[in-house]
Amino acid sequence: MHIKVKLEEGCIMTVQEQIKEQLLKEVLSNIDNIYDFMDSRYNLDKHCNDAIVKKLNELKDVVYKVSGLSDLN
Repeated sequence: MHIKVKLEEGCIMTVQEQIKEQLLKEVLSNIDNIYDFMDSRYNLDKHCNDAIVKKLNELKDVVYKVSGLSDLN
């Protein structure tokens, strides 16, 4: 059973969707923090910086996809 919550005019989300949205924001923010951590502690050349950005963006894509396709426990 999914409980629906009316947010704004015509916008209805289930509680699960709201929780998933908040969790996704938190995880994506944590991934950004990984970049900030690496950037502030290591003197990265352009190649290393680009590689980190690429891999973290790939991770964000995977997390976004999994979040959309999976239900919460």
